Amino acid sequence: MRRIPGYAVGSYYKLGTPLAGLNANPMRGLVYLVTNQRKEPIPSSIQHPLHPGRSMMRLETPSAAYAYVADIVAVHERDVRTALAITKPNIALVPIPAANVVRGNRATDRWPSRDLALELERLGFGKVRPCVVHKDAMRPRFSYEEDPAHDLAQNLVIIGRPMPNEAVVYVDDLVTTGDRVAAIDHALGQPPSAGIVTTALAEEKTRYDAYKLRTFALGYEPGPSASSPWKITVL
Repeated sequence: MRRIPGYAVGSYYKLGTPLAGLNANPMRGLVYLVTNQRKEPIPSSIQHPLHPGRSMMRLETPSAAYAYVADIVAVHERDVRTALAITKPNIALVPIPAANVVRGNRATDRWPSRDLALELERLGFGKVRPCVVHKDAMRPRFSYEEDPAHDLAQNLVIIGRPMPNEAVVYVDDLVTTGDRVAAIDHALGQPPSAGIVTTALAEEKTRYDAYKLRTFALGYEPGPSASSPWKITVL
């Protein structure tokens, strides 16, 4: 089974989840801004202990949220590299395409993971490589709902490749089931040095402080045919 290490700055608990613990609300607000699914963003206040500002900050826009998450990742670059087992000096930041992103609108339409990756690039954490888009736009994703990997895999188009000397870091706004990352990693031929950076790992089984750093592993194994479900685990 293919295993990809991941790094998340916290946990996402959907509204009303019984196991939601300390700081679930501010992390939820951060994720709402990062996923950028609202026509009128709802401002959110957050004081994440890993952020270099170390003070309460009010985030008004998705752009401010991308910068906030990127600040955390960049200031802890050494720890991120260790968690993802990155040994190459150069990093390709491969954004996971939003459901609406196709070849024709990739430069202009809503693409949260690309915008987060651009903030990471601005801070010196790798180079953005928008390698994969959809053939056709798919239905919007909602929390804990994701198209299965075998369907996603058939609707992907490769528009670029990481450089041979780059470690691949998949940038996702929110990791839920892991299907999106698995499908794209498979389409790119399972790069030998790969990891995941995300704002939050969706959680519904265990109570955590939502600010707690989450390191995890995405495991997947494609089904025997194009229409067969894949075995996917997030541990």
